[in-house]
Amino acid sequence: MPMPTNIKVLFSLVAVLGILCVALAVSGAFSSERRQEERVTLSQVPAPVRATIEQEIKSGTLKEIDKTTVDGKTAYAARIAVNGNEQETVVGEDGKVIRQGAVEKDDDD
Repeated sequence: MPMPTNIKVLFSLVAVLGILCVALAVSGAFSSERRQEERVTLSQVPAPVRATIEQEIKSGTLKEIDKTTVDGKTAYAARIAVNGNEQETVVGEDGKVIRQGAVEKDDDD
């Protein structure tokens, strides 16, 4: 006995949804935060970002800057050594500080 058309359609939809869910899971789309990083120099960041970082490093030494993409927005994470402690300042493309705080040291250090 042939399978009714509505059952065939239902099975097809379930198969497509299953494939879509697997593709999304593999791509990381279900992750709450997608982040990519690229090491950059101070001269490579936009002028507003550079001005903010230069203000921040007056009290310390610039260690590195990572250009990051978090949930589709570009930001710059600057690691700055101040009195032997590292802090990270994350700056948006507009030069505004997004967050700032101490960098936790690894047990391997």
